[in-house]
Amino acid sequence: MGTRTVERSPAEVFQRLAGVIRYLEGLEGRADLDVLARLLQDAQVTREDIKSVCVFGDRSYRRNTISRGPWHELLALCWRSGHCTPIHDHRGSSCAFRVVEGTGTEVRYKVTPSGLACPAEAVSMAPGYICAARDEDIHQVANLQAPGVDLITLHVYSPPIQKMHTYEGTTGSVECAEFKC
Repeated sequence: MGTRTVERSPAEVFQRLAGVIRYLEGLEGRADLDVLARLLQDAQVTREDIKSVCVFGDRSYRRNTISRGPWHELLALCWRSGHCTPIHDHRGSSCAFRVVEGTGTEVRYKVTPSGLACPAEAVSMAPGYICAARDEDIHQVANLQAPGVDLITLHVYSPPIQKMHTYEGTTGSVECAEFKC
């Protein structure tokens, strides 16, 4: 007789994220950003809780899927020192994330009359920090910690991002890896 393997659902595998996953799996349209922020705030998740999806890239941050459906994508993003996103927005998709481990930096931008993005504010993001980005919010996220210090963030996109709108900055930029889905 053969042994039958029973596939476990993401909510069973990632029990501390079960409330987030159940909400996301029940969506029939774009998620409410305030609800996402609250659910991520309540999810007291650690690296240990998501260790099976904590995979790092060498040249760029790595997007690791926890759960995906027609109206959501839940990811663990793993960043080495120096990894960062391009300057971008999330037009058409609700985006919320929580810092799980490490301290990230979010640089928020405003668009100038010339159409270039100008840094407006830099925010240090300690573990537990929640970011909820609206359509018009433009930002860049980075791990600017010392070499050898990792950053892990938990991201929700609803619906999943097909293509990000990226911006060119007004000042010289740090060499950052390109966004890859």
